[in-house]
Formats: sequence, C-alpha cells, structure tokens
Amino acid sequence: MNRRQFEEVQRWGDALRRDEREDMRAAGEAIRLLCAEIERIGRELSAARAAAAAESDSESAEVDGTVSDEPELFEASLRARVQRRLTALHR
Repeated sequence: MNRRQFEEVQRWGDALRRDEREDMRAAGEAIRLLCAEIERIGRELSAARAAAAAESDSESAEVDGTVSDEPELFEASLRARVQRRLTALHR
C-alpha cells in the first residue's frame, strides 16, 4: 500500500466515524486505531533501521583495522554481529 492509498483509508475511517449509525462509527474508529498503529510501527521500523545502519558502520570501522591479520577474530566478530542482528529481529 502506498502513502496515497493509506491516506484514502484514513479518510474512509474519518467519514465512517461521522456516520449516524453506531456500527459504522465503531468501524471508523477501528480504522483510525489501526492507521495510528501502522504509523507507530513505521516510525519504530525507521528508527530501528537507522540504529542498525549506525551499528553496522561502527562495527565495520572496528573490524577493518584487525581483520586481515587474524581470521579467527574476524569470524568470531562476524558471528557475534549476526547473532545480535537475529536477536534484534526477534524482539
């Protein structure tokens, strides 16, 4: 769903919330709540992506200076980074 479609769904929800029928107002409120939740999750996802990118940049800088001389350290570092990413995805 693109932004234009999402905004259309929000308008439908707003229109339903003004309907004279109670069940339509309830449906409109449910749509409003779902849209608010989608926006909140989108903000969290953006923040998590930014944090992951910053962490990746930081880890790359740390690893670059020591990798070529000690392959075991590189492997351990890579394994640790993958584990942290997997853990973060499952939260």
